[in-house]
Amino acid sequence: MVSSPTTEQEIFERCVATLGNARTAQHPDVVAKAALLGLRSQLQEVMDRSEFRDPRLFEAAHELVDEVGTLLLRHYSESCTFPYRDGTYYRECPVDIAHLRGGLSPEIRVLESECSICSLDPDDCDHLPGEMYDGRECLSIITKAEITAIAIVPNPRQLVTRFTSIPVGTTAELSVALGPKFRPGMQLNCNRCSSGCAGLTRDFAGANHG
Repeated sequence: MVSSPTTEQEIFERCVATLGNARTAQHPDVVAKAALLGLRSQLQEVMDRSEFRDPRLFEAAHELVDEVGTLLLRHYSESCTFPYRDGTYYRECPVDIAHLRGGLSPEIRVLESECSICSLDPDDCDHLPGEMYDGRECLSIITKAEITAIAIVPNPRQLVTRFTSIPVGTTAELSVALGPKFRPGMQLNCNRCSSGCAGLTRDFAGANHG
């Protein structure tokens, strides 16, 4: 038996219940901390999946992800830092990234593809993509393609193309901003959630590719 995919509404309802328990926990609490850290990504997923299909749910998830960020900063500020790799600091917190409403949309020219059921060219078989055959879903598998362009768009078709990591700034820029005490590699704390939500970033709303 194949289970149905979990909908964004179902994920959201689970998040509401989990956040309710975290709100009433006696902080610091290891279980509450783990729950809050997990909620960041789950609520970001709800936002990504519902933005253009269910604006009401999108805004509800947006409100909760802001609350999660505030709770983490208040009770577990050690979790609110910028990762440092290969000489660069990155913004990777799901609460932060969830507010950047953009992603990548590749323009692909399909050269060869095959049916997942019979391995023939989809144009040469009778199977229909999305239909089930003996418990297997029919898919058109791209076996050869070329990327002709990549655009930044507000609503990418593939959720996995949304941004997950953004450089904070160059070492020179951080030195100017933070002063002489700054040393590359030192821990940098993120206080983004200390003053409430500053709004969503939709810098790519004019893009239309994808």
